[in-house]
Amino acid sequence: MARSKVLNIFKFKSSSPEETARLAGLFAGALKGGAALYLEGPIGSGKTFFVRELAAALGAIDLPVSASFNLMRAYRGRLNIYHFDLFRANEADMENIGLDEYLGRADGITAVEWPGAGGELFPGAEPIRLFFDLAGGDRRVIKATAAAGDRRALETIEAKWLK
Repeated sequence: MARSKVLNIFKFKSSSPEETARLAGLFAGALKGGAALYLEGPIGSGKTFFVRELAAALGAIDLPVSASFNLMRAYRGRLNIYHFDLFRANEADMENIGLDEYLGRADGITAVEWPGAGGELFPGAEPIRLFFDLAGGDRRVIKATAAAGDRRALETIEAKWLK
């Protein structure tokens, strides 16, 4: 009988863009090269803002903007950010985009917004999934799930978040 992967769910409540930026900074400090983040949530929920603040915390000079018209952009920092925005992508695009070439790269973090177009095409990937929910005004609830391998990073982030 195969064992199912246990997911750990963490919930971060942000009441402002500054708090969301702080959370992105905590992720930047806890994640290692090769990490993958899949960001999901409605338009305007803060996914691109989070990636931009993650890149800033990693020392990137050029910062991400909505990549909806560019399926992928790279930003150089202490760890590179490989930012994919698959909002307008479909499965046929996935053959040409090269996402599989970036997942797991030790020199960076791969952040994928709207991963539905390609997420199931890469069954070996075990990303941290971030679900952004609008909670009124600038408030957000960001839920994070991870398989056992990334649980420690999320535990570290949660401990610092709660201080």
